[in-house]
Amino acid sequence: MARGSVETRRSGFRARVYAGKDPVTQRQMYLRGENRRTWAEAEADIERLLALADTGEKVELKRTVASLLDRWMETVDHELSTAETSAGYIRRTIKPALGDMPIRKLQHRVDILDKLYTHLRRCNQLCKSPMPGHVCKPMSAGAVRRVHAILSASLNYGVSWGWIERNPADYAHPPKLARRQALPPRPEQVAALLNAAGAGDEELGVFLWLAVTTGARRGELVALRWSDFDLERGLLRVRSSYVVRSGQRKLKGTKTGEERLLSLDTVSVELLDGFRAARDAALAPAGLLLAADAFVFSPNPAGTAPWHPDHFTHGYREVANRLGITEPLKNLRHFNATQLLAAGVDLRTTAGRLGHSDGGATTLRVYASWTKPADQRAAELLAGDLTTLRAMAAAAGSVEALGTSRRLARMSRPMAEYLRPGATTYAEVAVDLRRAVLAGELAAGDLLPTVPDIAAYFGLARSTAQRAVTTLGGEGIIERSGNRWVVAKGARPEAS
Repeated sequence: MARGSVETRRSGFRARVYAGKDPVTQRQMYLRGENRRTWAEAEADIERLLALADTGEKVELKRTVASLLDRWMETVDHELSTAETSAGYIRRTIKPALGDMPIRKLQHRVDILDKLYTHLRRCNQLCKSPMPGHVCKPMSAGAVRRVHAILSASLNYGVSWGWIERNPADYAHPPKLARRQALPPRPEQVAALLNAAGAGDEELGVFLWLAVTTGARRGELVALRWSDFDLERGLLRVRSSYVVRSGQRKLKGTKTGEERLLSLDTVSVELLDGFRAARDAALAPAGLLLAADAFVFSPNPAGTAPWHPDHFTHGYREVANRLGITEPLKNLRHFNATQLLAAGVDLRTTAGRLGHSDGGATTLRVYASWTKPADQRAAELLAGDLTTLRAMAAAAGSVEALGTSRRLARMSRPMAEYLRPGATTYAEVAVDLRRAVLAGELAAGDLLPTVPDIAAYFGLARSTAQRAVTTLGGEGIIERSGNRWVVAKGARPEAS
């Protein structure tokens, strides 16, 4: 049975209730009330504390923010990398600032959390006054939000354990994150990187090729086993990641905890076939066979253990420095995303290949600017469809019914009927189009194919096709009609 008493203190009186022994440590536990001015006020607290003690809850001698954080870290099953990162923020920032503060006091002091966040945005150290030689360096908004996330999660546990009644972090105001801008290397830089890496180190070349073409994370690539590939069907299953933290090496699930199945192109399949054949050849003199579950990227040909992830970071940086590429290895993942979006691949497919589990919200937030080309093509497609329908209506005589005498462009024929494939420069494309007009194969008012269609037909970059069309526009052979190019009225068939 819990027993209570009143303690006399210099600042007043405080209720004290015995709450039994800790079932694990066998330490005696007490509940203590707040300091009161009179004996009667402290005595009134005893009843409340007795009721709490009779619930049989485990009571800490000193429930501070530090003790809450310690218990939270012991209780929650963090991933290795998450645990190490969280422990670092707790050790360097949270405990020095709030560790000694009673959590029951903090629950009513949202202003203390806001003050902490504001200070960290000014200086990542808890400097109280100017110190000789000290230069304040602001903590990034992302790092401050990580501090907030740790406090919020641990305080939520405190609420569920009955240590506090409310979570003050729910009402705090961490800084907002600025929109992230993806800065991938340029396509010509990536091409040079792959050539240089493959020429000097076949394994590094294959690793970087997969990083570029699949968009997989570094740890996911290092964790790949040959059993994750189905080269006959051109498939790759990304199901784990390899991390090294504080000397601990661990295979864990992907960042989202979900596997994903990626399609492989024929070039990647051929590259992997060749790489595996080289591994088999290296093992043949010893009479060994490559195991089905061997790691693809390993210090030894048998693939018994994966490389340390930093091995490929250092290898990439060495090659990148020679080529003047400043972007880090992870930006090859940005390159994959931006190229897919710029090519018109839908957002959900791109997000799925990258392993974003929120249906594309993260992809859109980080790579929003790279969806512009696809958006432009969508606009041109809609305008082109409407122009075609209006041309059909004009041919059927419905223009008069609409009360307008405007002549609409006629539908253009398939490009294969008047364009010869094989052009490799904008000048050659312009010559081919010019010949079709002057030979009468395209008449005045005919729609010109869209720039994306011309680029796809010749297998050229869109910018090349755009330059060819702009050249003909400057010559007056074609002209704008709404959002489309049409053969100009002044263009007359003649011998070229």
